[in-house]
Amino acid sequence: MGNLELWRTDRGPFSLLRNWDSITKELDSFFNDFEKTAGEYRSGVKDTMLNPACDVQEDEKGFLLSFDLPGFKKEDVNIEVNGNRLLVSGKRQRETSAKDAKFHRVERSHGEFRRVFELPENTKGEGVEASYENGVLYLMIPKAEIERPKKVEITEGKGGFMKKLVGVKTDEEGRKAVNS
Repeated sequence: MGNLELWRTDRGPFSLLRNWDSITKELDSFFNDFEKTAGEYRSGVKDTMLNPACDVQEDEKGFLLSFDLPGFKKEDVNIEVNGNRLLVSGKRQRETSAKDAKFHRVERSHGEFRRVFELPENTKGEGVEASYENGVLYLMIPKAEIERPKKVEITEGKGGFMKKLVGVKTDEEGRKAVNS
């Protein structure tokens, strides 16, 4: 027990006052950095990563995805199907203004987005269709036709494929052929 040190705390009504200078410096630094970053964002200096809202609906024909993309042109959006993945991406440019113009408020976002969806097994990725209207991108992903169970008939004897496997010559009814 000789190596055990006593742990002391400066908890008391005046402990904050002793460290007040360092606390205020850290808070000032935090808020200055925050204001600088927020100011860059408000002035439109930095592009941001957008995350457009997407609704997914399903019916017997397929899946309908609806993306809110106000201000995008259809040329600004890219749609790719790679295997069982659907990638929707795009970029909206910041509007240009006069060099001496000063922004007081910027609330419209600009930048890039990228959304990746894993397609269910029962869909046909090659049949995806897209439509863009009034700032909404619609994607229709059709469902693949469901394979129906196939009834397998059972035959008697060694006809059909058995004739080929065994190598025995048989007549039409699957009986062993008699040499004449």
